[in-house]
Amino acid sequence: MKEVVEVRRFDWASWVFLATAVLIIAAVWFVFFGYDECSNKTCFDTALRGCDRVKFVSGNGMIFEYTIKGKSGGFCEVDVMLLQGELDSVDSKKLEGREMICLLPIGIVVSPEEDIGNCHGLLKEGLQDLVIRKLHSYLVQNLGRLNLEVAELPSI
Repeated sequence: MKEVVEVRRFDWASWVFLATAVLIIAAVWFVFFGYDECSNKTCFDTALRGCDRVKFVSGNGMIFEYTIKGKSGGFCEVDVMLLQGELDSVDSKKLEGREMICLLPIGIVVSPEEDIGNCHGLLKEGLQDLVIRKLHSYLVQNLGRLNLEVAELPSI
């Protein structure tokens, strides 16, 4: 007696269903998790005013990547990542790749790193440490001159 083996094929209806499902998933991913790219500061400022989801790379001495995540509890959530530190500063080069999350008031356009009091994360801590080190170095280098200025003694 011969056994009959039934072979099932993947029919066209299954292919159409699979392709439609992939397209729907891609569309949902793009709408909810995708970001537009801004190529200039004006575009970024406009997006920040409306808290629209965009990415923007900018900077002079230090290069930051800004990602506007969206609205969060009455604030606009902006992720800031340091892509490149100052070339002449070893300390700022160590901060490359670190991030901080900044919560900015909606409708107000300000660079997130200008007031890091609204931010939290490893980049914020590193930038604060960098400022403290520079201030300490300045005070140590100028301690004698500062003492003379406070005492109002003539300098030699």
